[in-house]
Amino acid sequence: MDSNNINYKEEVLKAGLIMAGVSIIMTMLIYVINIELMVSWWFGLMSLTLSMGIAIYLGISYRNLCGGFLSYKESLKFSFFAFLVSYAVGIVFNILLYTVIDPGLPEVMKDLTMEATIGMMESFGTPQEVIDASMVEIENSVMESTSPAGILKSSPWGVLIIFIFAVIASIFIKKNEPISDRIN
Repeated sequence: MDSNNINYKEEVLKAGLIMAGVSIIMTMLIYVINIELMVSWWFGLMSLTLSMGIAIYLGISYRNLCGGFLSYKESLKFSFFAFLVSYAVGIVFNILLYTVIDPGLPEVMKDLTMEATIGMMESFGTPQEVIDASMVEIENSVMESTSPAGILKSSPWGVLIIFIFAVIASIFIKKNEPISDRIN
């Protein structure tokens, strides 16, 4: 297909919405199955791996749509904007999740995070005074990170992180046109 016939904005939006949709579905499945899994380290790792895989797949699909070749710059631009759309939808979803769908979820997540942290710190032989001091910080951190203001306040860091993801994904998406050494 000729790259002139491709609506770039539509392709970016479609890729971002697919990535956001998969993330939302996965989060809601974990929420329904077992909320405790939402604070586990492997869920975060699985989410990251799945998001990266989907971004690479959608980037390669876009590259193929453009004729099979895409420079690193163009693949970075495409993947960054797709991640950005997904991130924006994710922010809206998280605000809805913590304020409308289940306003009690931040408290549950705080309790689960504190439980897991206490268990880990005790297994390392951390003194009780240090554990107690850490719990106040963790409680404040979890409650802030699940509030609408806290979610929005962390957005600039999130944009930096998705840029890093886009840089990595673009390595796998790019494909330069072969250069012929033949002289005409």
